[in-house]
Order: sequence, then C-alpha cells, then structure tokens
Amino acid sequence: MRGFGPSHYHKKHNKGFSSNILFSTLLLFLVCSSLLSIIVQTYRSTVDLSQRIKNYYVAKIIKQMVLSESNELKEQGMYQYNLGKAHYKRKANQLTIEIQIESQHFQFIEMLNSDTESNTESE
Repeated sequence: MRGFGPSHYHKKHNKGFSSNILFSTLLLFLVCSSLLSIIVQTYRSTVDLSQRIKNYYVAKIIKQMVLSESNELKEQGMYQYNLGKAHYKRKANQLTIEIQIESQHFQFIEMLNSDTESNTESE
C-alpha cells in the first residue's frame, strides 16, 4: 500500500521540480551576473569619458592662459598651474604648447599674429 496514494505521487514530482529549480536558479544567477558586469563596465567607461572631457577643457583653459602671455614668452619655457604643467616652444609665428594634466598629455599648435590690426575691425 505504500506505492499508492497521494504521498507517493508528490515524491515523484518533487524530483522533477528540484532539477528544474536548480537549472532556473543557475540561469537566473548567470543572467544577473552578466547584467551586473555590463552595468559596471558602462559605469567605468562613463567615468573615464567624463574625466577625459574635464581634462580636455582644463587643458584648453591652460592653453588660453599661455596664449594670453604670448607677447612676453621666451623661445621656450614652462608654466606650472594648480591642475597641470604647460611647456611651450616658440618658432617664428608658431607656438607649440604641450600640456600635462594628471596622466594625460595634450598638444596644441597655434599660429601667432604679429599684426597690430584687429580681425574684428570694421571697414
């Protein structure tokens, strides 16, 4: 009489459900791990991009500060600012500015005008 009845029926189905639950749990764990990995990678890329953009604009500001003193510049030299260093070399009407901010390097080449006339003068 042990083989018949509701208790025997439930034992058979429990074995089938336990293997399906294990597979489903492992699949859910794999999907969640993959999503978490993608989210972390996206976050790191976003942080790196925002840091690079910030450093680029800081370098542009430093370049403008060096250019504002372009009339008094020697042939070559260096300026130390709070956020980075600027090395410059002047050759004829060309000014090469190399800026280092943290571990990033930027290079700008500017043409200097020796004219005293303004480009915005009306005719």
